Amino acid sequence: MTSENLASSNQQTFDGHHDAALRRVLDILEHELPVTELSFISQYDNAILANLLESLPDNYRQQIWPHLATERYWDILHLMQYETVKHLFELFNQSQLNALQQTINDTEIVEFADFLPESMVEVYLEQQDELSAAQLQDALSYDDEQIGRYVDTHILRARPNSTVARIKQRLSAQTDKHVAVYLVDAQGQFQGACSLTDIANASDNIRLSELSQHIEVFDHQQMLADVSLSLNVVPGHAWNPVQKDGKIVGAIALSNIVQWLQERSLDVAIIDTPSDEEDLFTPVPTAAKMRAIWLTTNLATAFLASWVIGLFEGALQQLVALAILMPVVASMGGIAGSQTLAVALRGIALNHLQQSNLKLLLNKELKIAAFNGLALGLVIALVVSLWFKSAALGAVIFVAIVLNSLAAAASATMIPFILKKMKIDPAVAGSVILTTVTDIVGFVAFLGLASLLLMN
Repeated sequence: MTSENLASSNQQTFDGHHDAALRRVLDILEHELPVTELSFISQYDNAILANLLESLPDNYRQQIWPHLATERYWDILHLMQYETVKHLFELFNQSQLNALQQTINDTEIVEFADFLPESMVEVYLEQQDELSAAQLQDALSYDDEQIGRYVDTHILRARPNSTVARIKQRLSAQTDKHVAVYLVDAQGQFQGACSLTDIANASDNIRLSELSQHIEVFDHQQMLADVSLSLNVVPGHAWNPVQKDGKIVGAIALSNIVQWLQERSLDVAIIDTPSDEEDLFTPVPTAAKMRAIWLTTNLATAFLASWVIGLFEGALQQLVALAILMPVVASMGGIAGSQTLAVALRGIALNHLQQSNLKLLLNKELKIAAFNGLALGLVIALVVSLWFKSAALGAVIFVAIVLNSLAAAASATMIPFILKKMKIDPAVAGSVILTTVTDIVGFVAFLGLASLLLMN
């Protein structure tokens, strides 16, 4: 079996296990069976459990989390999206936070410091010796996308003329596990890197300079984005040296850079996703508020388009009001639908959206559409009533906006899933179909209601 076929087979196995776990969890929770039956999830590995949690809304996550083994907490959280972990911390009770406190380490502090409870960080720092606490405080002083935030100081510095025997002795004598061995001169300037594997396999009398390899050095203030563009991976080296003021101060794991690249590649693939809503099941009030900002912005541009059409009022005669306002109805439905479509596409890309939890997402999106449709529909109705001095016209456009928002949410949720089942790329075809749906529903609702209520 080729590596490509093996990877495909492994992915299919993962998808199958994830879907089976998701279906079983939903069956238990939706039928209100005893929560003790959720104990079966302990049989799954951390990757599937992380994916499972990201495929469910908050109220279900709260019921699942207590059935996870305490020692697996952080391993599972590290496999989840940053925003999902942030939402989970808002749900954890004090007992769960205490359990997390017991197993937290430097990695968690550095990665999640922006939203960890302040008391959790303070308690951890108090438990460290003075040197460790100072190093951690220094890491937290960097931006979360700067190299310095992720530097591991457990490196061994040696002179190029040192022997392998000497380095083996130093490695065995020190209790700390070193991640890399770097050669430096008398001034602390970087001279090369030695693979730990090469050192372990080399004869004791070999000089380190004979094992040395050139490897890229990063500055502590560089951004992960810049580093990822110039990264040159050297076989046998999972860490790259980091310098400050011209001297090597530690190393950064290539896995940190790869993880950053994976997250950004997904953002590029689904660029229309609401910037702060990385999670499939962000709570309704939070998601509605974030999207309302862009809906309101879109409202201003929609009215501008209507004003331009209004310049041709003489030619449009008695249908002028309807012609002017049609773009508002279509545009509001289109932008609302595109937001939902982006969330659904992200769910599919991350394997969080399945047949079994599609209804949950649909319910969430309809609630958001109803909230924003009613709120912005009232604003639009008020403006239209004053603009055209017609309360009836305001009522017509209000109903049309609400109906089109609901239709946009429903269709944008279902369209990518249906297209995927038909083996059609939803990222390419989804927006085309969505625009057609929102235009047709918007115009039929608006013009149909106007014909019934205004053209007497």
